Amino acid sequence: MPDPITITIEPYQEGTATAASLAGDLIALPAVRERICGPRLCVADFRLLEKDPGADAPFRAVVHDPDAYRSVEVTGRLGDLAGATARSVRFSPLPGREEFDRAVEAVRGHDEFGPQLATDGALAYRPMPPLADITHADGTVDRVVTVGLRTPGGEIKHRIVGVRTKDGTVIPAPEGVSAPSVLDCLTTPPDDNCPDPSGGPRAVRVRVRRGSTELWNLVVNRPRTSSGVNGSGAELRFVDYKGERVLYQAHAPILNVRYRGDLCGPFRDWANQEVCFNATGADPVGPGYRLCTSAPRTILDTGSDRGNFRGVAFFHDGTGLRIVSELAAGWYRYVTEWRLADDGVIRPRFGFAAVTNPCTCLAHTHHVYWRLDLDVGGSTANRVDEFDDATGWTPVRLETRRTRNPAGHRQWRVVAPATGRGYALVPGAHDGTADAYGVADLWVLRYRGTEIDDGRPSDTRAHLGDFVGGESVDGQDLVVWYGAHFFHDEAGPPPPSHVVGPDLRPVVV
Repeated sequence: MPDPITITIEPYQEGTATAASLAGDLIALPAVRERICGPRLCVADFRLLEKDPGADAPFRAVVHDPDAYRSVEVTGRLGDLAGATARSVRFSPLPGREEFDRAVEAVRGHDEFGPQLATDGALAYRPMPPLADITHADGTVDRVVTVGLRTPGGEIKHRIVGVRTKDGTVIPAPEGVSAPSVLDCLTTPPDDNCPDPSGGPRAVRVRVRRGSTELWNLVVNRPRTSSGVNGSGAELRFVDYKGERVLYQAHAPILNVRYRGDLCGPFRDWANQEVCFNATGADPVGPGYRLCTSAPRTILDTGSDRGNFRGVAFFHDGTGLRIVSELAAGWYRYVTEWRLADDGVIRPRFGFAAVTNPCTCLAHTHHVYWRLDLDVGGSTANRVDEFDDATGWTPVRLETRRTRNPAGHRQWRVVAPATGRGYALVPGAHDGTADAYGVADLWVLRYRGTEIDDGRPSDTRAHLGDFVGGESVDGQDLVVWYGAHFFHDEAGPPPPSHVVGPDLRPVVV
């Protein structure tokens, strides 16, 4: 009989150089105050730009003025805040619950839409896109929060309206949103009413032991504290297997969707808004992290948007640790999961669902892009090899992007040349192949602390090609981006799975 599995979860204390500890100093910088000076300035994004930051590490932050709707990007070094520089940037934080609720109340008071919302079965929901801002000729911007209206008894089932936040004005047809629709896709109403208690750590240290042997030791950030301008789902860092480093960081910072004929969207989604799913167990470190006694059940299992927990759930299923969370982006629901097997295999997984909406019964493709910063055996000197049936294994010498070749069984591996140990990256059976919008299936890049994501491009495609500069990746600190693509068409055969993702398998070469 095998030794029992023990899982421990403890708060993980970040270093002192965090957004919380530096917020006051950043907001007070003269370079910031020269550009924005409102009474409610906040640090909306913060990141250190070195892998192992010291007391003088470089950083980049965004300071936002929610009243003037203006932002500045601050760059500098921790040891010389006075020397930091600032420049104006566009930044649009997502509407929070209170702001969205105020927008709904404004719609309820509207002469035309208020009576529609009062009818039986009517529903106000978070649509896509979440904002339809208006830019004026002088460069000023009005923030406009969108509200989806579903009136099943009417001739028009769905319409999306806007509410200008500064005065509550309702805009019947804001620019950039889908036209009123007779479609009524899915019958799962949105439900975001489960408890969302404050508190709990930003991250936790998780250890998995079988008897006296430590299998896994890693740090996990819940989605709402994940890195990247749009979040990156449940995020793993400092991942060790049996005492050796495997991954420095692993997350999914880019998520988008395009509809055939652009009948809706295209949309750049986000991966930091947690919603409820079912998880039974205890919360050893407070809200947001649950150690389960039975398998978590998401919308993919229940078909319901309801649940009793939001955050990250942990469960050992007898073969490995599952790390599960559920996300929302407008009417979309995403399941982000990591499966860390007892034998060292790592399986990133992403699942796709939605609640009632006017779009998803049209043909569309979701694209998810994982960023995998592998430091095999603790070494940052790695290389990537590519396999095809016709050529065998070939080293990748320079930064590049690649597509899958299922017929040739194409796969990749990241190896530490000093030891010959590594991880094979094997595409999943349902991961698809990139089209022109999906761009590519794999990128191999030199590590740079500034390249956590591709920012907020006006074109919603993944702009990872901007990072391909022809540098050597042979024996270097490198990052692999892996894309998977989920096609869904209500008029065609059902997809074999709503879950995509590759396998990372230990190898010795």
